[in-house]
Formats: sequence, structure tokens, C-alpha cells
Amino acid sequence: MRYKGEKLTIGSVEKTGDGFKEINKSLKEFTELKKWELEKTYGVKFARPGEPGPRQMDRDSKGREVPGKELEVRDPKLREVLGIEAALEKANPSQKSANGKPLTFYFLKNESFAPGMDGAASYYPNVNGGPAVIVDPGSTDRAVITEKDRKDGDTSDHRSIESLMIHELGHNSEEKVFKNPKEQADFYKKMGWAPIPGMPPGQGGWMLKGKDGRGYAPPADGGMGKWERINRDGRVSAKVDRERVARLAKEKPATDYFEGPHEMLAEAATMLKLGDGHRSHLMEKNPKLYNLIKGFDQREIDQSFGKGKFIRSYEGHLVPNNDANLKALRDQEEAARRAIRGR
Repeated sequence: MRYKGEKLTIGSVEKTGDGFKEINKSLKEFTELKKWELEKTYGVKFARPGEPGPRQMDRDSKGREVPGKELEVRDPKLREVLGIEAALEKANPSQKSANGKPLTFYFLKNESFAPGMDGAASYYPNVNGGPAVIVDPGSTDRAVITEKDRKDGDTSDHRSIESLMIHELGHNSEEKVFKNPKEQADFYKKMGWAPIPGMPPGQGGWMLKGKDGRGYAPPADGGMGKWERINRDGRVSAKVDRERVARLAKEKPATDYFEGPHEMLAEAATMLKLGDGHRSHLMEKNPKLYNLIKGFDQREIDQSFGKGKFIRSYEGHLVPNNDANLKALRDQEEAARRAIRGR
């Protein structure tokens, strides 16, 4: 098992039946200890089998979201717990809730949270009284634990358990940072989004503004299919590939996943918090979005720990806000800008 780019060794045993039993016991104990450690350090919770689970997302005859049956949960695997550990080390304080209730990680045993939707995990603001990250069955089986465990070394996107969890925790950040819907809407507009004419306010009522003067909305069913070109009356005038929307966008998204302003925000925050090459990619892709997300992140840090106490280093961790750390951050940002200009 690789973790943070290095081989992780928990122990060694003889290759016998008893030896394998011993290592399985050790892995289980280590996993439980790591869960307890994360719960104590970060104030989160791991749902255990037999505890109340989330209710499956369902829709009524009018397409409105309604709660369905309660879903059974399982214990997370060690690699999943380690992915969450790596995420919390960089996402902090995104795991903190607005109502003081611990954010809970639910690993579903048999059925998906939102059947028919593409996605490995979901954030939901209120499951059994508190915010939750819900992980679908099998969704992490092929993912590496952290970005440093990837063989390709690509920092223009992210594909790890670590980054998946940072992304979902980014939605929790959004629940806390904005004081009211107007603040949220104003931020979306700065990211290049506009309300769809004639649509009621809400997550589904936004279109991404294009350089061609048109608006482009994600698929109305919430899936990953064709986008919709919107005319001045708010009507769909054509279907467009997502790749074309990304090229036409006035404000370039951080990654190729930007199905709504909330997803574009969470993806940009993920790249910032992953740090180093991922952060540099965000800066190169869209300097304006980089500064917006950096400010959004600092606002959450200030809300959690007090104004000016901490900043996020270029590597992604929280560090004290002092002259040395500020200089290091500015120097690394300037070095990244020079590298970008030199390409």
C-alpha cells in the first residue's frame, strides 16, 4: 500500500494461515485506532454499522427531491480512512459544521445514495441532524489514496480518495462561509455565472456566461450529459458538449467538472488545498478564480480560528500567520507566476 507517495508498512508476519489472521486483526485494530484519532483531532464522526444511515435520495412525480428508504452503512477500509486523514490535513477547517454537530462520514454497504447519478460521493447538509459526506459502494476501489500516489504525476486534475474528500468538504465550507443567499449569488456571479432568465433562485437556476455573449447551463437532470445553450428568454436553444462550454467560458473552470457554480467552487477549492502543482494549475488556468477562492478559503479560516491567526501554505496546510510564512507564500506564488509566464 502506498500512502503520500511512500510505501506504508504497518507490520510483518509469517506467510502462514495464522500470520494472515494476525495481519487482518492488526489492520482492523489500526483502522479503528486511526478513526478514533481523526474523530478526536478534527471533530468528525464515522458512522458504524447498525447506526442510523442516510435516506436514499428519491424524487416525487413532479421531480422534487424527497427522502427515500434508510440505507445500510459499512465500516470504511483502511485506505479510505487514510484518504480522509490526508484530506482533513489539508481541508481543515472545512470539516467544521455551522451548527456545532460533527460532520459524519457514511460509507454505504449495498445501495447508492442517489441512484442514476454519476458520482462517487455526495455532500448533504443535514443527515440525522448534522452535515454528512456519503460514499457510494465500490466508488473508491480503484482510486489511489492520495495525489502523491498517482503514477502519472499529473497536477492538472485530481483522482484520489484524498481529493474526493476535499471536494465534498468544500461543499460544507460553502454552507458556512456565506451569510445569506445574496452573498452566495454575488460570489457565483464573480465566478462567471448568471441567473437563468425566468428561473426561480436555487442551485439549478444558473448558467455559465460565455465569451460569445450566450449562457450555458448544466444538464437539467443533474447528470453529466450535454449542456444547454440558453437564449435571452431562458429557453434552451441548443445542446452543447461540456468541452466546448469550457472553451467558451468567460471565467475558465479549474477542472473539467463544473456542473453548476457550487461544483466549480468546490473544484477550485480542492486544487488550492491540494497545494503545490495543483495550486499552480489553478493559478494558471484562471488567476481571477485563484484569487477568489484564496479569499473564500481565508474567510473560512478566519471564521473558524479568528481573523489573521492562520493562513494556508502553498503546500496546502494551515500555518501561523507570521512574517516568515507570509513571505514563503508570496515567494512561492511569484515563482509559480514566473514559471507560468515562461511557458
